[in-house]
Order: sequence, then C-alpha cells, then structure tokens
Amino acid sequence: MSGIKIRPTGIGRRQAMLGAATAGLVSGLAMPAIAQNKPIRMGWIAAVTGMFASNAQAQDWGFRMTVQDINEKGGLLGRPVEIVMRDSAADPSKAVSYAKELVYNENIDVLCGPINSGEALPTLGIVSGAKKLHLIGGSVEELINPVKYPLGFRNLNANGQWIKVAVKFMVEDLKKNRIAIINDNTGYGVLSRDKVTEFLTARGMKPVYTATVDPNKPDVTDELLKAKDAGADVVTEWSNATGFVARLVNARGEQNWNVPIVGHPTILQEQVAKLLGKRAYWDNVYGVGYRHEVVDAQGRLPENVQSFMDKHKDSIGPYMAAGLPAFLQGNAAVTIYAEGVRKAGDTDSFKVAAALESIPMINAPYGPFIYTAKDHTGFQDEGIVLVNANAQLPNGGYPPVKIV
Repeated sequence: MSGIKIRPTGIGRRQAMLGAATAGLVSGLAMPAIAQNKPIRMGWIAAVTGMFASNAQAQDWGFRMTVQDINEKGGLLGRPVEIVMRDSAADPSKAVSYAKELVYNENIDVLCGPINSGEALPTLGIVSGAKKLHLIGGSVEELINPVKYPLGFRNLNANGQWIKVAVKFMVEDLKKNRIAIINDNTGYGVLSRDKVTEFLTARGMKPVYTATVDPNKPDVTDELLKAKDAGADVVTEWSNATGFVARLVNARGEQNWNVPIVGHPTILQEQVAKLLGKRAYWDNVYGVGYRHEVVDAQGRLPENVQSFMDKHKDSIGPYMAAGLPAFLQGNAAVTIYAEGVRKAGDTDSFKVAAALESIPMINAPYGPFIYTAKDHTGFQDEGIVLVNANAQLPNGGYPPVKIV
C-alpha cells in the first residue's frame, strides 16, 4: 500500500460545540424571493447529545449547511426548506417517539434519520405507515427493504460494504487469519459482529474470540487479554462510540500488544486520539474510509467536497475532529432528497421515490449513489478505502489514505 498525502486545511481547532437547538423547529435561511411560498419541511432526528454526539454534531452541521446553501439559491421548487429537528440523545425510545411526532403532528415532507442503526430500526414501520419518504442514516442491511419499506432510502453505504472491505484487508492484505471480534452491545454492534462472522465463514474461517461489550464499560482490558490468550493476530472492532473505541485502543497499547486493530470509521476520529494515553497507541490501527478523502496531484479533494468545505471554512472548525464522512453524511441526506424533488417536480413521497430510482447517478460529496427499484442503498463499492489512523497530521487536516 502507498500513502497519499492530504493537505492540511489550515483551519484551527477549537472546542466542539453543540449544533443549534437540540430540539424543536429550526428554519433554514429563507431568502426574500421564496419567503411567500409554503416551506418544504424536512424532519431531522440526530443524537447530538449522548454517546454518539461527536459524530452526530458533525452530521447535524453538514445537514444544516446544505439546507442553507439550497435556500440561498432559491430553495426547492421555489419553496424555502425548513428543518424540524429532534435530539434523540442515542435513546431508541426517544427516536421512536420523535418519529411519530414528526410524521403525524408536524406533518413533515420527509424524515431524515435517525443516524445510527439501533435508533433507526424501530422507526421504519412508523415512517412507512405514515407514507413519508425516509432518508435512513444507519448502515445495517436490515434497514433497507424496497418491498417492505418502498419509501426508505439509505444516505450512506451499507454496513456489509464496510465489513467486506475490512475483512478483505485483514485476510488478503495483512495476511491475518486468527481474527478476534469486539463489538458494543447496541443493535448495530451485534449485527456487525454477525456480519463479520458471515464474511469469515464464506472464506472458510471463524473468529478465534468474540466479545459483546456495553459501550459504557470503563475498562476493556479483560476483553483484550482474552483475545490475546485466544491467539488472535488481529482485532476487529465495531462501535460508533468514541469513548469505547478509545478504551479498546488504550487497552491494547497498555498491554504492549501490537496486533492491528481494524474497524469502524469512528476509530479514525481525532476525538478518539484525544482520549488515548499515547498517540503512538494509534499506530497499526485502520478504519474504513472513503475515496472522497483522497486528494489529487494538486493536493485538492474532489471538487464537490472541496467547494463545500471552502464555502463553509469559517464554521467548519469544531466539526473537523469527527472527520469528513460525518458532516458529508449529513450533507448527503439533504443532497439526495433535493435531487429527487427536483427530478419529480413535486414533494409527494411516491413521486420523489420514483424519481430517485430513475436518476442515473447522484454524485453527492459523500460518494456516488445509484438507486433502483431493487436497490435503495445505492452507494457504490468503489467509494470505500482503508485509512491508516496514525498518519494524521497533528494539528488538523485529513488522514493520508492507503488504498487497498
């Protein structure tokens, strides 16, 4: 593998701040020319507090900036876009309650989120029953079923795409065959564990050790030592909780056990690095990432990514620690919906769904999406690469990407 340099942004870091208003109605910037028209109301559920907050706050920022950009250009179909946002605080019961409120009481045109799989799963039937278009921000395969939920579209890749790339990397590139799986006990973590096991089974392999752990557990040394005793030569982790992931990396470092750790994109976040006992503990750590993080020979990101970041350089600083995928996922939810509305010429959920299935490709900054009547994930495999965590620049910027 060869490293590809990523240029620094030059944007200073500062304390991450909570996005505007964690609950209630938040309006996009309606320009005077569109103020007289009935707004398009986008429901938005994101866990901007709680254990997934660092990701969600960045996604929330990306979502809001994209709505702002649309409104500055005249809105959608000449109508302003409003955001009706609720903070689920990583609580599935709150996500369910808010989904009901938004689709029935607030009469939104589309629901975006929840943005993690454990919260999104129990909302599917609610949104489908209300016949609302649903942009789903979770990655587990079970979230997407075009027959059962014809109005549900994913605005990121499927978890199986991440895991397929990660397993290939461990087995074919790192040449490891004694794999330990450590995941959190959320619905997402358990489903990810099962998917890793499925891909290993297809290769005639099985994990030497598995552990499903409460992400709030203060010390995971015991799990690391059991993986070591089982003879593991690589650990794969699946959790979106930065604190849990950092404790796992710390435990390995404190035991001076330098096996690779390969896993969820969260492991690449600067928020994880800040929680490490030593930055060197991030050595030999890899996470799945995206081609939109790769710069060209002139040191620039893909044009649609670079232009979004350049436009919002004055406010992007607090969210850089979560990485590009987080705020570009928030952007993707809005971008995909907007493309469907423009093609349909209407906000009717069924018309927008049909439009999304007919668009040849939506080239969102997050990556390329091609939806069909049978595929409502849409994200293309070639958009995923492996990222070496500790190649990051110490004072900001992007991690160099190692393409596998």
